Amino acid sequence: MGVEDVERRFGLKERSHALGTIRMRIAEVERVDEMVEAIYPDAVALHGDAPVWMITWPAALGLAEHVVRGGVEGRRVLELGCGTAAPGIAASLAGAHVVLTDYDAVALEVARHNVELNGCAGIEVRALDWFRPDLKGRFDLIIGSEVVYFEKHFPALLAVLALYVEPGGKVMLSDQGRPQVADFQRMCDRAGFTVSQVVDTVHLEDESRRFRVTTLRPSP
Repeated sequence: MGVEDVERRFGLKERSHALGTIRMRIAEVERVDEMVEAIYPDAVALHGDAPVWMITWPAALGLAEHVVRGGVEGRRVLELGCGTAAPGIAASLAGAHVVLTDYDAVALEVARHNVELNGCAGIEVRALDWFRPDLKGRFDLIIGSEVVYFEKHFPALLAVLALYVEPGGKVMLSDQGRPQVADFQRMCDRAGFTVSQVVDTVHLEDESRRFRVTTLRPSP
């Protein structure tokens, strides 16, 4: 399903978000419930939850701000479970070399649309199955927002992080308070990552929302 089909069947709405002097434009699905019923009717039964990629969550915009403030010019950045791809696009606008990945083919179509909206010609958009990772090379920074929620995927996610982060690099994962994150953090700690966490606030057009950023650094 291409982005034109998504817009025709479920609508697309555009939002903007300021990142200092950078203004990012992100399109997201308008009628999310209709899309879930039509495209993912068995998701809850199979996974315990519906896909969450169709909208840009506050934690994704908050992570985008952290990425830009941290300075990523010239860095290689990998976004996992990109969905609408706000953090990865923000990194590209700040001068990073970015690879956007998701398992869902429709999510990748929307991500490509958002890449074009922002004029990020250098971004690479790739399908990535955490259980069969096939990317080449390593990355200075791996980012992901609201990707830590299916417990059965935790071992595969952890393996992907260990496989692709540079020895001197780091991982930044954001969420809005998912309880599962604590279990994943313990797994990362046992695997040799140094784990730290900060709580911050992202200011949206109509509200302010709290979110967390978990930072993982591989052992030397």
